[in-house]
Amino acid sequence: MQSVAMTGKKILAFGAHPDDIEFGCGAALLSAAASGATIECVVLSKGEAGTHGSRSVREEEAIQAAEMMGATIQFPSTAGDTRLRAGLEITLQVAKMMRRFRPDIVLAPTGHANQHPDHRETCRIARDANRLARYGKTPGLETLDPHASQALFFYDVSSEAVGSEGLTPILVDVSDQVDRWVELMECHKSQTGNVDYIALQLSRARALGIQAGVHSAVRLYSEGPVLLGSMAELCAARGPRF
Repeated sequence: MQSVAMTGKKILAFGAHPDDIEFGCGAALLSAAASGATIECVVLSKGEAGTHGSRSVREEEAIQAAEMMGATIQFPSTAGDTRLRAGLEITLQVAKMMRRFRPDIVLAPTGHANQHPDHRETCRIARDANRLARYGKTPGLETLDPHASQALFFYDVSSEAVGSEGLTPILVDVSDQVDRWVELMECHKSQTGNVDYIALQLSRARALGIQAGVHSAVRLYSEGPVLLGSMAELCAARGPRF
C-alpha cells in the first residue's frame, strides 16, 4: 500500500507487559512514526511476575524501546502482572488517559481466550475505555472533555492469540521497517534468551507478507468495517496474492 502521511495523527498503544507492544505491533508503530505520527505507549504492568528479568530491568527495557520509537510511555498504577482484571476502576483510569491524549487510533492486544490472561484483560480494558471515553456524561470522567477515537485496532501478541471470531483482519506492509523492528525487539534482552521470540515474530510477518505479495506484514484487526476516505485510498490497497 502506498505511504500516507500521518503528521498530526496520534496513536495510543496498550500492552499488558513491557514487551507486548514492541513484539505485537512494534513494526506498525515504527512505520507510523516514520510517517509523522505521535505515539504514546501505556503498559499496565512491569512484568514483575515474569520468569526472566526483574521489574526494574523490564521497565528500563520498555523505556529504551519507547525512546527508539520516539514515543512517550506510561506505567499506570495497577494490580500488576498476572493480576490485571477489567474492572470499573482501571477502565475509567484508562478512559481518562484517552481523554487526555485524544488519540486518532487506539491499539490493544486481541482478546483471544487462549493466551496470558493479562493480554485478554488488557483487550477488554482498552475496548471498554475507548467506548466510555466518548460518552459525554460518563460518571468519573466529568472533568475531561469526551473524546472519540477514529478507530480501535487489535494486535496479536503471540501465535496462540490469533484474532477471534467477529474480527476483520487488516495486513500492514512493514517491509521497510524489519531491520529497525529487530533492533526494537532486541531492547527486551531479558526476554529473548530463553525463547527466540524475535524469530517467531519475523517468521509470522514473513508468512503474512508472502500472502500479501510483500516482504513482511503485520496483522491488525477491527471489530467492524473500516471506512476509507475515498476510492483513491481503496485503489492503494491490495488483496492476497494467492
